[in-house]
Amino acid sequence: MNLLRKILVVRSNLDSENLDCQPLTDRGFQLFEAATPPDIRLQCKQHDFDLIITGPPDKESENGFSRYGYPENVPLLCIGQEKLNNFSMPGFISSFATPPEAHELCRQAEYLSLICNLNRQKVSHHKKAHHLSKKLEQQQQSMKQHQEFLDVLASRDGLTGLFNRRHLNKVLLDEFEQRSKRHQELCLLITDLDYFNELNKTSGRSYGDFVLNDFAARLTINTQPEGICFRFSGEAFVALLPNVALLDAITIAEKIRTHLIEKPFIRGVEERLITISVGIVSLLDHRPDDPDEFITMAERALFLAKSEGRDRVVAYRPVAENPPNASHQSIVFLKETLTKIFERTRTSAVSSLQLLAKDIAGEKNKHHIRNVKTYVELLGQHMNLADPIIQTFKNAFTLHSSIRFLLHNEMINKVGKFSPGDRQIMNDFPYKINEITQLFDYFSNERDVLLHHGERYDGSGYPEGLKGAEIPLGARIFGIVDALAAMGVDRPHRKRLEPTEIIEELTNEAGKQFDPYLVIKILEIIKAHQLLEIDADSIDVSIEKTHNSFPDCSL
Repeated sequence: MNLLRKILVVRSNLDSENLDCQPLTDRGFQLFEAATPPDIRLQCKQHDFDLIITGPPDKESENGFSRYGYPENVPLLCIGQEKLNNFSMPGFISSFATPPEAHELCRQAEYLSLICNLNRQKVSHHKKAHHLSKKLEQQQQSMKQHQEFLDVLASRDGLTGLFNRRHLNKVLLDEFEQRSKRHQELCLLITDLDYFNELNKTSGRSYGDFVLNDFAARLTINTQPEGICFRFSGEAFVALLPNVALLDAITIAEKIRTHLIEKPFIRGVEERLITISVGIVSLLDHRPDDPDEFITMAERALFLAKSEGRDRVVAYRPVAENPPNASHQSIVFLKETLTKIFERTRTSAVSSLQLLAKDIAGEKNKHHIRNVKTYVELLGQHMNLADPIIQTFKNAFTLHSSIRFLLHNEMINKVGKFSPGDRQIMNDFPYKINEITQLFDYFSNERDVLLHHGERYDGSGYPEGLKGAEIPLGARIFGIVDALAAMGVDRPHRKRLEPTEIIEELTNEAGKQFDPYLVIKILEIIKAHQLLEIDADSIDVSIEKTHNSFPDCSL
């Protein structure tokens, strides 16, 4: 609010003799006077008036005040005319028919100047709001541009400029889902530069980076216009080929491979011929279940290309297309095969092994593993186990189930009970799987679980007859979730159990085959997640029964 309020008094049409403005000065108003329209306009330019006191408007004009040039945002106090209905005026206006008494004049001046000031504040706030709105809009636009720039950086490989692995996961998920629904083709090429580590050692990493950049450009050019290219890992690249059939994808891959043979990588005096190995998988021909399996199939084909001598293109082929003979069923063959396949990380190894087992054992193996992994995750979370520990248990079960199918598929599918010889073979299986996983240091955490998964809580299990807490926790969890998954499906020697029979079996085997504490926890999970079609009260009875039988049970 203005500390010094200003009033313009227009004397030319005002009864000055009968109007005393001194009380306004006494109330803190500063008075200015004007007589002619030019003078009024000049005063209004020089001062921000809070009120204009004037006489009656011109009767000849529709807007009787127009010739004076009064500002629209300043209130008028008209003295000498009671009603102003016949005149239009944009601003606020009030009137007295005759000159008012001093107190009335001051009261009206206070009121009108307050209105003027409030109006100025409103206009000021509107301007500030508009300014802030524009500024916010500019900042939002700037943030959007920065976010788009960051998204580009986050999705691109810093060396080659290709999309990175993170972006591949996103794009592949979208492409896989859409093309699976529409039954459209999608091929995936995974290429790996042969002997790239040796190249780095002999020619230096700078030349190695040059090769990666140059190859990225060649890959992009040779897969256009359909291809979307990604840097998958160090020297591995992926190209997605939408709407490209398998044979055409093989042709594209061969073109890239032969191009490298014909055109060396030249930088200055350094010149090297480099070969690539390529694995290819087709969505329609090979029918992966999900994007992860899609990549695993391509990696499997790449591993085969590497193991068969490198510098070649190999399309994915299931093991079932070339079934191994009897001699290949030996542990020696399996160890040799796994050594070729497990060239990369633990995750890749587990996925590749599961894919091998799926080719031999079919979908039932994969479904069983999926169910057990779900139970392991739910049980681990219910027990507040750390995520890495839960993942170790899940890896252990995948390894166990897959290797068991690879070695003993015929025996597992045998109708009828095991013979003593069969039983001995299965009892020796923990030692076999322990021997196989000794090949790979990154399975050290899973090895204890794999060795002791056949132990029973009462000490009557195999291979070492461990009892109670002597059995590793992972092996105890393994035993109960594997049994739960197996009870709910048909087996060659028996039909699936009904939900009530499963609950009864878990309860009766508490303290015998299973850890009582884990029985209680698995029953709580079955109830909380409705894993079986059985009423909650029946589960509560079993939980209470187990509690009563083992009141001190714990980990």
